[in-house]
Amino acid sequence: MKKISYYLLMSALCMQLFAQAPNGSKSLLNTQTARTLDAGRFEVRTDMNFFTKLADFVGNQTLKPADFKAVNYWLVNSSAVLTFGVVDHFDITVIPGLYQDTHTPNEYNLPDDIRVFLKAGSFDFANRSMYAGFSIGTRFPLGEDHNYPFTYYASGAVEYGINGMLSYYLDPYLPDRSFNAHLTLGWWNYNEAGTEVYKDKFATVNSNALNYALGFQYPTDLFDFQLEVFGLAYLTQPDEFVYARENWTYVTPSIRYKPFSWFGFNLGVDIRVSPDEDTSNGINKFENVGLPNYTAWKAHLGFEITLLPLTDAVGNTPAAVQQKQFNKRVEFFQEIIEEREKSENIKEELDKLQDEREAAEQELEELKQILEDEGGDL
Repeated sequence: MKKISYYLLMSALCMQLFAQAPNGSKSLLNTQTARTLDAGRFEVRTDMNFFTKLADFVGNQTLKPADFKAVNYWLVNSSAVLTFGVVDHFDITVIPGLYQDTHTPNEYNLPDDIRVFLKAGSFDFANRSMYAGFSIGTRFPLGEDHNYPFTYYASGAVEYGINGMLSYYLDPYLPDRSFNAHLTLGWWNYNEAGTEVYKDKFATVNSNALNYALGFQYPTDLFDFQLEVFGLAYLTQPDEFVYARENWTYVTPSIRYKPFSWFGFNLGVDIRVSPDEDTSNGINKFENVGLPNYTAWKAHLGFEITLLPLTDAVGNTPAAVQQKQFNKRVEFFQEIIEEREKSENIKEELDKLQDEREAAEQELEELKQILEDEGGDL
């Protein structure tokens, strides 16, 4: 098992240049959770996200151009996702885009856009079974081309938005080892009015949309089994010369392999359940090869790794940092034990009260019987 884990780790590290990971910390493949990283914790997450299809001419074959050749279309994008826990309840994620297929004359963006997200979360309630959080984010257009086909809309403007997250954990004492569910709702503004979106065509509206995600996770010792539904619904639809102007929804089954406490390996696939719609006009379209504006599926293959700080803010040694984190875990479990002891004490008190009540009722019955007997004698 260790040998297999070693080869998986090496393979994943080699593939990190072809990766695009979720937006932020403590995420499933596509769904944000409401929890944040501990202060001083640093994580790197990647996800090779790709689609491919051999596209042949679709429709009336008499209209097929004489020089038409079947082409294998690809969609690959890559990013490095870096998340740092700043203080308790707050972390920051920076996502520099490394590569994006564009299917334009330049073929790809290298680099692509950069995204930044600030997240506040891990606010627990309902006896630690529920957590709430929110994030704000923005996208800076560093890529050469935007408004590319087969994937989500990139307007080429400075975009921004906000998300709210809600998480539920079946076991509040060991949240990462129990069934959990997560809901993310957000709003995103593409802010593109006046921006050249496609070949001398300028956007006339600031399109914006609601995004949503619902994720479920069942963890075991070595594997996490996940199922997600996520999508987007436009409140203001982009112009007709935008590729990704339709609403979309995907379902994602996935699995995470956890050979080490600091490393996980992800495998999943997005399956589109929304219709094959293409309402774009005035742009180079791909309907004649059977490709709508969104891919029918996308494969995920990647990893996540936790990098502990070499020193902390006051310059402690690595051993001291590890000891501090160990002590923090001990304190956490001590709190769990104390809360459970309190619960047991409360139960004992309730049991005692119940016994005392039953004893009092018995005494009242006996007193009533005595009074009735004395009344009969009179």
